[in-house]
Amino acid sequence: MARPSAVTSRAHRRPGHSGGELRSLGIPLAAAVLLRLWLVGSNSGLTMDSPLYVRMAEDLLAGHRAPSPAHHGYPALVALASLVLPGREVPGRAVSMLASLAIVALTWWLARRRVSAAVAWAPATLVALHPLLAVYGGAIMTESTFLCLALAGTALLEARRARVGGALLGAAWWVRPEAVLLAPLAVALVPLRARERTLALALATCVALPYSLVLRLEQGTWSLTPKSVLVRAPYADARSAEWRLADTTGLATRLARDGGAIARSYPSGLVAQARAVLDAWSVPLLALSLAGLGFAAGRGPWLAFFTLPLVYPLLAAPADIRFAQLLVPALALAAGGALGTARARGRAWALGAAAAALAGLALTWTGPAGRRALAFDDGPMAAMRGAGAWLAAHTDARAVIMDRKSYVPFFAHRTHVQLPDEPLDVVLRYARESGATHVVVEEYVVRSLRPQLAPLLDHTWLAGDPRVRLVFAARPDPGDGVAVLEVVR
Repeated sequence: MARPSAVTSRAHRRPGHSGGELRSLGIPLAAAVLLRLWLVGSNSGLTMDSPLYVRMAEDLLAGHRAPSPAHHGYPALVALASLVLPGREVPGRAVSMLASLAIVALTWWLARRRVSAAVAWAPATLVALHPLLAVYGGAIMTESTFLCLALAGTALLEARRARVGGALLGAAWWVRPEAVLLAPLAVALVPLRARERTLALALATCVALPYSLVLRLEQGTWSLTPKSVLVRAPYADARSAEWRLADTTGLATRLARDGGAIARSYPSGLVAQARAVLDAWSVPLLALSLAGLGFAAGRGPWLAFFTLPLVYPLLAAPADIRFAQLLVPALALAAGGALGTARARGRAWALGAAAAALAGLALTWTGPAGRRALAFDDGPMAAMRGAGAWLAAHTDARAVIMDRKSYVPFFAHRTHVQLPDEPLDVVLRYARESGATHVVVEEYVVRSLRPQLAPLLDHTWLAGDPRVRLVFAARPDPGDGVAVLEVVR
């Protein structure tokens, strides 16, 4: 029988549990815990999508069926966590936190199969201290959970555990649609026999496809994802992406109408995605990652994640830096290959590579990624939480709150109706027709996205309009004002 090559043996060795290796994993994990706990204490962990996930989790627990524009995997985990954790916000944050810490451990495990314990801690630390992975590790969002499942599936495939690895990649589809791309590519990039590849893909399919039945029961039609609305011509700017009352076209209609526009916009979209990646992974770190791809230790099935920025420009979604975080563990593992090679070549090479890694991490924290972590909240959460508390105390539980963003209705535990981007007269007419009992107007929303709502913040104008009545207002600081208006019928 032929002996395995030295490269193959190094790439797939099984690490032991010596004290050095435990420290190699323990130091990044400890750093990850401390950083995430600090960030959790500095922000609400809520983005515009967060109330949706909480509502979906509550619907699952209550047995309610309602169409939802998001995958159900993360809300299902939040629902399970809420059985043992209190409140509406803690369960979602806890799920993200556990997933984020698991990503650090998975990065170390993948690196340790290819480099020594003295090097494996470095890519794990880059993941542990990355600002985006850290702040989203305490947010009620899907990124950490998806990345945990997808990276775990990838790691198990490399460990030749085809069935479990394939099943986890299929489970990742329940959280985010990107899994449909990652699963076959990860299987193709691992050294498995044909039978193992087939088994892994079969398990991924068997776990993923039942989700289409969930969507059939919920939406009344067969579908693979509730995210198909993103397949359309790109928006010209943030304002043009705002929801309007007439925006009801189906997928087939959008493809026929917008196919050419999607293709024409692809190059500019690709450039925008590349900029987002550079914002999330600064030039010194990128140089290390690119260098690491030249060595066997820097290449592996995690390369499947590098295809994500190539697909995102096909969707009508902004090149948000939060999507770039899905590449960070793969980039860190590639950089680990460069760090391992530098260490093998001598002290000077090792010090140079380490300095590049430290400088790159510092630049990432001083750039857009660091700013997102340090100023995470989207709006004056304290003022909006106060408006929600007032609504909870002074309105019927069946009240319907119209708002551009869903924070105040979420804090009030009331039904939310999306406020369309239409002229003020149309908005107020729609409020009455949709059954809204109250309209919420935030000063920062008027300033950035809904200037036509400015009269609703003007006491003189409100005194002469019989359609709405101001019932609550708070302005703790300039620009942080929140007003609640009752719809008069």
